[in-house]
Amino acid sequence: SRFMAGVAAVENRGSPEACILLLTGAPGTGKTCTVDHWGAATDAILIDAVPGMGITFLRDYLADQTAVQEKRRFAQDKGLVEHFRRSGQPIILDEAQHGLPHKAECIEYLRRLAERSHTILVLVCHTSEKYRFGEGRLDHIATRVAHVAELRPAGLDDCGAYLNDLCQVGVDDGIVQQVYEQSRGRYRLMANAGRTLETIAAKKGQTALTAADVKSIRLCEDAMKSLKRDGKHAVVGAL
Repeated sequence: SRFMAGVAAVENRGSPEACILLLTGAPGTGKTCTVDHWGAATDAILIDAVPGMGITFLRDYLADQTAVQEKRRFAQDKGLVEHFRRSGQPIILDEAQHGLPHKAECIEYLRRLAERSHTILVLVCHTSEKYRFGEGRLDHIATRVAHVAELRPAGLDDCGAYLNDLCQVGVDDGIVQQVYEQSRGRYRLMANAGRTLETIAAKKGQTALTAADVKSIRLCEDAMKSLKRDGKHAVVGAL
């Protein structure tokens, strides 16, 4: 809902230049999953940014995804603008901090493309990285961010809804509480817990589990906590 509110804010912007939505959140809060689903629904062009990514890589990737075959730079740029103006496809740059080097030339290229074709550019990054987009030298980017949406860890009710909807076995409130405490509301850990629960249920020949069935079992491993245990690692899903 926070992400979609951000999309609406960008779509209803007053300035056509403010075409950027910045999506942030701590690791495991569902950023990539969210843009994957929205991107599939809107036929967006999703770019997974990588360290060292440059303009040549970016142009080649966009040309491949849009079937713009012109190789000359002017003609290619014109073809890309026409494609996005015609298709209305949003552009998503995941791990967008990798587009910041060299005065954010990669993000600037995508921003100009989105602006000229009247579409949306979604930049995705960790919360710890979002402040880099507001640095003075990047005012040409920051002033075009129409909205910042921040995803947060799941609450207890969110955890229950997630397990009830996606886990293939029934679970009681005790299990929901256990998964919530072990995952600290991180969706990727909740997904791991769901798979562990399914494995346990299959071994027991049951279609539903209660807290008593998984007592003292670690359903998902929070590696960030584990790395601080002086090498004492718990066993995930040990029966």
